[in-house]
Amino acid sequence: MRNNFDVGAKNQIHENVRRMREIQRRCRQKEEQKKEPVKILWKSEKYSNTESKIKQDVQKPQTPRPGSANFLRAHSRAGPPVRLESRPCTPEVAEISVPPAASAGDVKLVRNNFDFIKVNGMNAKRHTTQRPPSAASIDCYRRRQEELLSHHQFGEVPNYLRKRNQSWREEQEERVRNTPDPAMPPNHRQLPESERTDTLNLLTQKQTDVIGQIQRLPIGADTMRVKQHRQSLEKQLGEVEEAIKIFSRPKVFVRVET
Repeated sequence: MRNNFDVGAKNQIHENVRRMREIQRRCRQKEEQKKEPVKILWKSEKYSNTESKIKQDVQKPQTPRPGSANFLRAHSRAGPPVRLESRPCTPEVAEISVPPAASAGDVKLVRNNFDFIKVNGMNAKRHTTQRPPSAASIDCYRRRQEELLSHHQFGEVPNYLRKRNQSWREEQEERVRNTPDPAMPPNHRQLPESERTDTLNLLTQKQTDVIGQIQRLPIGADTMRVKQHRQSLEKQLGEVEEAIKIFSRPKVFVRVET
C-alpha cells in the first residue's frame, strides 16, 4: 500500500496551484492582445475652454453672513445667559380643619324620640300579601275566555281594517286623478267629468234649438235676408255638431290661459 506521506510522492496541491496560475497568465495575455484603445468621446471645440459652473461655485470665497441671519433665532436677543441661584423653599403651613382630640368631650349627640316599633307595626298592617289565585278563579277565567272565543266570528274583517282599506282606496283614486295624462298636450288641462257632461248637455240643447229654427224658416221665401239667416243657422249648427263630437270623447283637454 502506498503511503500518502511519502517524501518522494508528488505534491498535488502545489501542482494544482501552479496550473491555475498558468491558466490565469494565459488569460491575461489573451485579454491584453484583444484590448483596444478607448474611444475618445466627442466634444465640441466651442466649449473646450469653458469652465464648469460647479467649479466656479466651489472656488468662490464665502461671504460673511449679515446680521439678519440671526433674526427670530432662539435666544438671539435674550442677552447673556442668566445664572439662576437656588434658594431653599419654605413649606407653607396649612390650617388644620379637623378639631383636636381634646375637644371631643364637648360634642353632644342629639337623639330624636322616634318609636321604631310603632312604625314597623303600622307598616305591617298596611302591607297586603298577594295570594296565588284559587282553582275556582282559574276555572272562571277559563270559562270567560271560552265564551269570548265562542262568540267571536272567525273570518270577519275588523272595522279598523275596513276603514284603512277605504282610506287607501280613496288615496289611490286621488293619486290617479291628479296624475297627468301622458296623452295631454302641454299647457292644457283635463276637463272634469261633471263639467264635460254639463257642457255636452248644453250643446245638445243648442243643437235642438238651431234645428228647430231652421225648420221654422219659410220654404218658398228666397229673399236675401232669409238666405243669410239660413246660412248663419247652418254654420252655427255645424259648429255645435263639431263641439258635440269633441265633448263626446271620454277625455277632453282644455288649453290653460297663461
